Amino acid sequence: MFAIKVNTDGLLVWEETEQPIIGPGKVRIKVHATAINRADLMQVKGGYPPPSGVTDILGLECSGEIIELDDSVDSFKVGDPVCALLAGGGYAQEVVVSAGQVLPIPKGLGMIEASAIPEVFATAYQNLYMGANLTPGERVLIHAGGSGVGTAAIQLCKVTHNPSFVTVGDDFKLQKCISLGAERGWNRRLGSFIEEVKDWGPVDVILDLVGASYFADNI
Repeated sequence: MFAIKVNTDGLLVWEETEQPIIGPGKVRIKVHATAINRADLMQVKGGYPPPSGVTDILGLECSGEIIELDDSVDSFKVGDPVCALLAGGGYAQEVVVSAGQVLPIPKGLGMIEASAIPEVFATAYQNLYMGANLTPGERVLIHAGGSGVGTAAIQLCKVTHNPSFVTVGDDFKLQKCISLGAERGWNRRLGSFIEEVKDWGPVDVILDLVGASYFADNI
């Protein structure tokens, strides 16, 4: 098979590579589409090495069609359209992944849209509902609302009846976030978000994708 790999000059090249071996509890996916995440960009620069024992091929998510599965897998069948969260290997014609990391493609979505679901929605869900224990009705402040994780978080909050306020980098992103379900937001280039958020109301959970520079204002 062929895959996109990083050569010694840090360039992405399309070259032949070994086909991954299927194992217990795993499925083989013929990749139709993949996505670009910040971790991929960092890995190209040498700053985000893959976990030990995992392929050095980039790609943390993909969509495609199951073409082979281990005998122990009964949750899918050959031919199923799926998307998957990966430890690596999405930038290739085929990838092998544990069945537990694979999802059916939601109705109404094509392969391209589905390839961008696993990483950001899993991250948003883990932080909101498993880390912060968000419950229906609680109010959420989402920083970097126009990012991948931010837009996923807005949509999840909408479904679980959690009003959300977003901070973004421009008015275009703000309107997009509101169209996805955010109640209100703030363009960070206009200054601190503190007074706008206070005017919106109390906040129960903050999902901060920015970091240290927002810490004091979050508190």
